[in-house]
Amino acid sequence: MNEQTLRKKLSFYQRMMMVAKTAGDLVAHEVYRQITRELTEQIKKQEKTACSQQTA
Repeated sequence: MNEQTLRKKLSFYQRMMMVAKTAGDLVAHEVYRQITRELTEQIKKQEKTACSQQTA
């Protein structure tokens, strides 16, 4: 998945996380929180890979 797609998904799940918390659904909030963490890690890995490719 490219970085732009990952960022769009991250934005979507961050909004869903806030909606779930506002609604008081703590289970959904925790699920969305985990998904956002995973997406953030994937984005960081892609950025690190892109930086190392530019310096090589």
